[in-house]
Amino acid sequence: MVPALVVGSFVNTLIVRVPTDDKIFRPGPRCQTCNAPLGARDLVPLLSWVASRGRCRHCDESVPVGYPLVELANVVLWGLAAARFGASWELPIYLVLFSLLLALSVIELELYLLPNRLTYPAIVGSVVLVPVLSLLLREHPANAITSAYVGGFGYAIFLLVLVTLFELILRKEAMGMGDVKLAVVLGMWVGWIHILLVVYALLFACVLGVVVGGVVLVVRRESRAFPFGPWLAIGAIAAILYSDQILDSLNRASTAW
Repeated sequence: MVPALVVGSFVNTLIVRVPTDDKIFRPGPRCQTCNAPLGARDLVPLLSWVASRGRCRHCDESVPVGYPLVELANVVLWGLAAARFGASWELPIYLVLFSLLLALSVIELELYLLPNRLTYPAIVGSVVLVPVLSLLLREHPANAITSAYVGGFGYAIFLLVLVTLFELILRKEAMGMGDVKLAVVLGMWVGWIHILLVVYALLFACVLGVVVGGVVLVVRRESRAFPFGPWLAIGAIAAILYSDQILDSLNRASTAW
């Protein structure tokens, strides 16, 4: 739990600093209101927020509840990943992926933005790591590499077509190109488990995004681009966490036929 909270604290740093092009590690953590440097006791994830009653010790301004919620969300995601993968070499990969998706989702919900500072390194890292990890961890590495690459770039191309169609129909920006870049990463790591899971990731994302997101857009009468990234992330996470059940169902169905 402690490592998950610590990484959750780092996720908060990414959420605050990446969109503004600030350096991630320097300067040290500071109050967003008075800019006072935070001491060691202010940096204990979650506990420091509770101990200070959600306020800065220097200026007494309230600290947004989003900070501890992000840390808790990271703990939950890591717990779900651990339950799915157990003590395997795949676990660290998906822990990093889930934390990255948490950071990107919060940023887009707040700013309608999926920063290139996160998506581009994630794409490059995925392209490089998939062959290496496949050779080290998979019995049939060529199949795993092909599945990941087809899943990633196939997912991105599909979303690119979808974005283009939406914009032609609605005559305005419906989704951003950041969603297409994110789809490369999601498709690769979902496809690395099994190529068919990419289809389920897309279905989960569409159902959640269109139903829940559509209701929010209608109620708020938003005119801005649709924040589809968080739903893509949730769809991919769901497909990964339930991959065993999905694949078992597909195997039973193919056997029945």
